Amino acid sequence: MDMPEFENTISEALEKIPDNFKKILEEKEISILGREKVPEPVKKRFKGAVVFGIFIGIPYGRFFSVQTEPTRIELYKESFEKVFGSAEQMKEQIARTVVHEIAHYFGFSETEIRKSGF
Repeated sequence: MDMPEFENTISEALEKIPDNFKKILEEKEISILGREKVPEPVKKRFKGAVVFGIFIGIPYGRFFSVQTEPTRIELYKESFEKVFGSAEQMKEQIARTVVHEIAHYFGFSETEIRKSGF
């Protein structure tokens, strides 16, 4: 899967998100970005794990006086390619990862998200 197709798959997954959540993401200018590779700081933080995506920033409804980076979600193409052999498998996992990372934005813990099947 090339980078434009990866980014298109992310956009298609976002189209399936309920409108009320899409509206909040748009209003709060939350970017969902496709990246080619997992950055070194993320690799170090999740040593030994395959990282499909990450939520970076302040969860919805929480307020902090200092923020160093814009709130965003990143998905990493190389991780999907390492694990999945077909484009269809990748597309399915990309959609699941988009929902998973959006759930982190809305304040759900890793345990809560996994219990929900994501």
